Amino acid sequence: MNDPTPPQNPLRALLSAAAEEWRSTPFYRIGLRGADPLSVALISEDPRPGDPVLGADLLRGMWRLGAERLSGLHPVPWSEPAPSPYFSARLHAFGWLRDLAQAPGATEAVVRLIDTWVEGFGRWHASAWAPELTAERLLAWLCHGGPALSRGPASSTALQSLGRQARHLMFAAKDIREPSARITAGAALVAASAAGLPEADPLRDQGEEMLLEAEASQILSDGGHQSRSPETLLNALCEMIIAETALTRANNAPSRNLRVAIGRMANMLRFLSLGDGALACFQGGGEGGAAAVAGALAAAGGEARGFDYANQSGYQRLRSGDLTLLMDVARRPPPSAFAGRAHAGALAIEFSCGKDRVFVNVGAGRELDPEWRAAARGTAAHSTLILADSLSSPFSQPRRGRGAAYPTGPNIYATRSQDDTGTWVIGHHDGYKEAFNLTATRIIFMDWEGRKIIGHDQLGRPLDQKAGRGSRLIPFAVRFHLHPTCRAEQAESRTVLIETTNGARWRFHCDADCRLEESIYLGGSLKPQRTQQIVLSGAALISGDEREKTNRVRWSMARMD
Repeated sequence: MNDPTPPQNPLRALLSAAAEEWRSTPFYRIGLRGADPLSVALISEDPRPGDPVLGADLLRGMWRLGAERLSGLHPVPWSEPAPSPYFSARLHAFGWLRDLAQAPGATEAVVRLIDTWVEGFGRWHASAWAPELTAERLLAWLCHGGPALSRGPASSTALQSLGRQARHLMFAAKDIREPSARITAGAALVAASAAGLPEADPLRDQGEEMLLEAEASQILSDGGHQSRSPETLLNALCEMIIAETALTRANNAPSRNLRVAIGRMANMLRFLSLGDGALACFQGGGEGGAAAVAGALAAAGGEARGFDYANQSGYQRLRSGDLTLLMDVARRPPPSAFAGRAHAGALAIEFSCGKDRVFVNVGAGRELDPEWRAAARGTAAHSTLILADSLSSPFSQPRRGRGAAYPTGPNIYATRSQDDTGTWVIGHHDGYKEAFNLTATRIIFMDWEGRKIIGHDQLGRPLDQKAGRGSRLIPFAVRFHLHPTCRAEQAESRTVLIETTNGARWRFHCDADCRLEESIYLGGSLKPQRTQQIVLSGAALISGDEREKTNRVRWSMARMD
């Protein structure tokens, strides 16, 4: 299920509760009656390819969603006890249908699973028909459920449920509070209209209105998403492409604003991709998959535009030869309504060499269960400096406990410069100022030849304060999480040798205590992967500035191959 609702004003909360109460009555369900569709005129096109390996597991009856699974094999999972409410929600959302549809010989299974769901839940179910889940399910059926919806008279029951769900979504979409779920709902309504459902015109009008509202309120001027999550941007782009393509194929001209937004979002997606073509893992997102990114970019079309600094989204990109480095330098955290998955990863970096990822953040894939996602939000789960094992941003809980906690800082300032040797990015943040009266600075340099990266991580008292006399030392660490495909060994006390899958060899050296520790990676596969991290440690003088030897760490990556 999409993340819990963002904070809202008391009146909206009251209206939302009243709407939920109304939907639970028999009178609401009577209102879902209407003309049943006799056929589906158009199956929409999803630019995200499914995973045939995961699809083959589903075809065998192995139900693994995120890090959880049903024990044993189950051709039909609906009556089995779910390991968690989150697993149950993902099951009823049908997002897995994209993978199943890619498995050879899956047609019969697609029909069976939709038909059996309709038998148990097709007319109404309080939790399975939550508006967010209905939007995901409707879109999944209209993109990947063709075998069950296009069988002539044999599909009448499934079509009847499809029509009821579309009407329900028209009524309930206004109560969806999670922003990205509103994009899903808009795309689902447009796809339902293009499919030729009886209420095609109002479905199209409401769907387009929701997408245009989302474009205006969620998509930044540089093409990023308000959440700052690359994976959220990928899914929003794909769902807007589904809607635009459906409108075009149904001979309805899409809005020019939608077309322009798709072009901006596609360029931002390129910016946020590493050398393997998949996404950097920032702000609650995972890799997203290189095939999905390539599919979205191919479907988006338009002119590719390269840039190095995404001012609104808050990322710096350094590129030289086959090296790509991305750095999180957002001036402010995402607005609270978009920050239910945001991370405390100020000045964190991800770095790739060719198609190999080297430095990563722990990440948090979209289907990851909530407990793992919560653990990945802390500063220690990022390739950045952490002071006293604390967060670079405190998290606030929405009023009355509604919704997910969200970061409230820090303030970050970044500059970029170039000279004859390469590119420099300097970032500062005040996330530790209130608790420790220290500010953090990270300096990153990449040479033009793509053979060297130099970094300085520093702590110092704020510039507007005079030097004190305190001698208190506060422990800090600079962490570099390694991708699971990297091999690393400590050569000397301050040197680590790193080798990538494709044979690139790097020498990491620093002027601080250095050790290799265990880590975990959540950004790639459906389950956590064991990996390593390089940890540099020190103790900062609370009254010192960034020139104090105790308050800084210098490190470098030099290419050996």
